[in-house]
Amino acid sequence: MAGVYIHIPFCARKCVYCDFYSVGARLADWPRLVSALLDEARVRVPELTGAGAKCDTLYIGGGTPSLLPPGEFGRLAAGVLSLTGPVSEFTVEVNPDDVTGELADAWRGAGVDRVSMGVQSLVDGELRAIGRRHDSRRAREAYDTLRRRFGNVSLDLMFGLPGQTRRSLRESVAGVIDMRPEHVSVYSLMYEERTALTRMRDSGRIDETPEEESAAMFADITEMLDSAGYEQYEISNYSLPGFRSRHNSAYWSGEPYVGLGPAAHSYDGLRTRRANAPDVRAYISRWLDGGGDAVTVETLTDDELREEMIMTRLRTRGGIPLEEFRRRFGAVAFRSLLSASRRWVAAGLMEERDGTLALSRRGVMVSDEIIVSLF
Repeated sequence: MAGVYIHIPFCARKCVYCDFYSVGARLADWPRLVSALLDEARVRVPELTGAGAKCDTLYIGGGTPSLLPPGEFGRLAAGVLSLTGPVSEFTVEVNPDDVTGELADAWRGAGVDRVSMGVQSLVDGELRAIGRRHDSRRAREAYDTLRRRFGNVSLDLMFGLPGQTRRSLRESVAGVIDMRPEHVSVYSLMYEERTALTRMRDSGRIDETPEEESAAMFADITEMLDSAGYEQYEISNYSLPGFRSRHNSAYWSGEPYVGLGPAAHSYDGLRTRRANAPDVRAYISRWLDGGGDAVTVETLTDDELREEMIMTRLRTRGGIPLEEFRRRFGAVAFRSLLSASRRWVAAGLMEERDGTLALSRRGVMVSDEIIVSLF
């Protein structure tokens, strides 16, 4: 199985914490962007299908895909689906303030069957602190609009926000549980280089949440979602039974995927990664005007592949399939993995079960330390 990811590189306003590539929507030439994306798709998607892979998922992310005009969204979806054939999951990322009945109907009419919405918090002061355009009331209204049209909705939450407390976080989590989405993604606020958020912290305008407090917040989230029937199938992702993200699960299991658009990444499922340059003008010029091909290609070494498998598989509830690991990397690497994991198993932070090596519930809380030790 394989997936197709499409990056829409425009935002109405950039969130202070975001380090993904995007530019202001006022610069968007939507028809030319979509035409360039479709030209790239006609070249790149056959790389998957020609190698025998079935394109099973389509994911349109960003940036802010919900800014795409309905007609251009439909043209993009129809063009890509004509190349992939029917997919089992078609996701679009949306912002609450963009959601209308007309747009939701257009997404559904184009084949979307899963919507991922970035709520981040249901406390208005916290939303203002990170530069979100919506408030809690708008998030709930947008969810109701989506709920009437889609049977698979995912909501994003963040923790460790400026001014956030464990109590206010629990209010947001409780509000999300009351809405009952099929899927919830939860992310810790990260202070990335060259973001406005990091500059605010470094100038003393905001305080970073202490690590111990952040860990307690994460534990609260997991406890509340678990009690509400959500399975933590990956460190940051929780779903009701039968609603895991198929597209993202393929990333963690090492399946091939094609990324279309500026700054999009691809992986052939073997050892080659490809990254388009983060430059929307150069991207459109390359595909529509015969400009240069600004692409970076990386060939992964055996050690890099081994470390990547450890890192991605341990993020999931399923863990590392030990026989697959031994077959791919040999007996020496296999014995080294088992030896390095022994102390974590003895401490109850890892579990060896049914031919797999996985983090325990407590181990998830210190996953970074464990994963690095296994390299």
